[in-house]
Amino acid sequence: MADMLHSIMTKLTAGFVILVILITGLTFLFTVGASTEKIQESTQQELVALASLTAADLNGDEIAKLKPGMEAEILYLMNAEQLAHMSQADHEIVKIFTARKQGDGMEYVIDSGYNIGKRDVKIGNPVSNPTPAMLSAFSGSSVEKEFVKRPWGTVLAGYAPIKNARGEVIGIVGVDMDAAVVKTRMDFVGQTIYLILILGILSAGLIIFVFSRTMIRDIHMLIESANKISRGDTNVSITIRRNDEIGELASSFKRMITSLKILMHQDYQHE
Repeated sequence: MADMLHSIMTKLTAGFVILVILITGLTFLFTVGASTEKIQESTQQELVALASLTAADLNGDEIAKLKPGMEAEILYLMNAEQLAHMSQADHEIVKIFTARKQGDGMEYVIDSGYNIGKRDVKIGNPVSNPTPAMLSAFSGSSVEKEFVKRPWGTVLAGYAPIKNARGEVIGIVGVDMDAAVVKTRMDFVGQTIYLILILGILSAGLIIFVFSRTMIRDIHMLIESANKISRGDTNVSITIRRNDEIGELASSFKRMITSLKILMHQDYQHE
């Protein structure tokens, strides 16, 4: 009898498990990539929608009047309070701010964290290295394709133009989501898919093992029967009932045993 390492059951199980791992591995690579991309796209759409909603609620004429040093005045506080409420309504949003063009660059105007001790910029603070997405927001809603660095951390951001009563764009509003939140969303999808694939591999391995074990059990029964016959013992009972090739082999064994018994009986009579 073949040892466990060289048995058909081991080879069959290992072969199927390797095949399943290969298929699931390729599936994992393609699925995770596509899923994380979709998560990022949906997050970007969420940020653009929130930025557009915020911009529509802001009073562009009031924001246009804000000048450096007016952080303590009611005009600033009212608009900052409005941004703070919208930011706090979604715990995944780290900051909402407004900015406008200043010369060849841009400057911050309102920071939503003023009333919780997390104000990072004041009116007139320059925006370092404005991104193409920020600049294009003066023409319409836009979103960052990759994470960007702010004074308050690394974020994914969406933007929308702020308009005055005449419909003129006087600035933009930015909605920042912490990069860690976005990565957590992506990691959750990846981990979920990974867990499903692991469970699939284990289930497939178990099914293959059980299937091969029943098959090898019947083969061992036939081997034992053949060994008994080789020793002259025809008192062998084969109880295998299968509708496959092993079942056909078992039927052939039964017919062979019957034929051997007949031949042995005839030889006995001739003696």
